[in-house]
Amino acid sequence: MDTLILLGLLGVLILIYRQNSRRSILAAWWIVALLSAVLLKLHITSSLGLGLTW
Repeated sequence: MDTLILLGLLGVLILIYRQNSRRSILAAWWIVALLSAVLLKLHITSSLGLGLTW
């Protein structure tokens, strides 16, 4: 999970370095943020399903 988030952020950094349009950088940033939230939700709920608590 951490690797996917890191790769997404690295991809956004590459877009910034290549000086792509602001729209593509913002779109990539929001996609990474939303996917990170989904992965976090799935990770937390699967751990709670195993009987683990916060």
